[in-house]
Amino acid sequence: MTERLLLVSTCGTSLLTNGASSDDRAWLTKVANEVEVEDAARIELLVDERRKRLTTADQVTRRRMSAELNGIGAVLDRYKARQVFHLLVHTDTALGKVTAELVQEALGGQTSLVSAGGLRTSDLASFRAGLADLTKQLDESVQSYRAQSWFVVFNLTGGFKSLNGYLQTVAMISADRCVFLFEGAPELMEIPRLPVRLAEVDELREHAALFRRLAVGYTVEADDAKNAPDSLLMEVDGEVTTSVLGDVAWARHRATLLAENLQPSLSSKVRVSDDVQRAFAKLEAGQRVQVNEALDEFSSHIDNGRTLPKSRTFKKLQGNPVPGSSHELYAWSDGATGRFFGHYDADGVFVFDRLTNHL
Repeated sequence: MTERLLLVSTCGTSLLTNGASSDDRAWLTKVANEVEVEDAARIELLVDERRKRLTTADQVTRRRMSAELNGIGAVLDRYKARQVFHLLVHTDTALGKVTAELVQEALGGQTSLVSAGGLRTSDLASFRAGLADLTKQLDESVQSYRAQSWFVVFNLTGGFKSLNGYLQTVAMISADRCVFLFEGAPELMEIPRLPVRLAEVDELREHAALFRRLAVGYTVEADDAKNAPDSLLMEVDGEVTTSVLGDVAWARHRATLLAENLQPSLSSKVRVSDDVQRAFAKLEAGQRVQVNEALDEFSSHIDNGRTLPKSRTFKKLQGNPVPGSSHELYAWSDGATGRFFGHYDADGVFVFDRLTNHL
């Protein structure tokens, strides 16, 4: 018997599509990749109907209604853990979110939803960035639970093929087991963890700028990545992106590397003052990581027009609270909010003048 089980399950839309009318099924397929569905009332009706059915259904019926609940039930039958915590992975589409919430309601407490922006197949570049973000979130959670001796299982019975194929590799690197329950099969298919050696932090340090650029959406030509470890990258049409191993390795080591020192700017249009360098040296490790990530995200925003995360508020200052600075950028929000203050110089370069947790 397993004492404590962290069960990571992918969620698709089977709770909505199973037993749906042909019209509803066709409509659900049509809006599958939409973040916001125009006919929200139609979704609410479908969700309410499924919620009522789940409330009155017995366990056998629930498992017939949902591939996700069927797979989760099979895992719980197999491992019989005394304590279980569920991570439910879903796309950032409207249907993905509401279906995962239905599964969460059916499971009760000890559950958490996990997703990432752009995690939908209608935009390949956005989907790839979403996978990298999702890898970071999952690896942090998995490593935390494994450090406390939890047994980690990735259940890929539900969800979408485009996401599950990727997560199968992540699972075989990070989890104790990767499992599937094929439709109509009585037993789980189990794949054990592979004895794969990830790149060490020293191997990534030499190529940190490359992985930083890829993490925030810069285009990297194959010629610019010739000396990086082949297993961590893959080439598509002359450009490189991180492989699954690369995503996991960067997720595993990025905090160590970004906490070491203030990283060189990725953009020639972004400069950091000596005052910011001195302030950075006094920060704790977690804040250093967020400062470097904020600067990288801002560089990509300036160079590539990439939208800043909501946590990175960038706005013009009202009045003159910080002489010499015209704008502020949020760097972290753990307790007191860390903020950069800066200005555009005569050449259009944005200069970060100060870094502080108060005005």
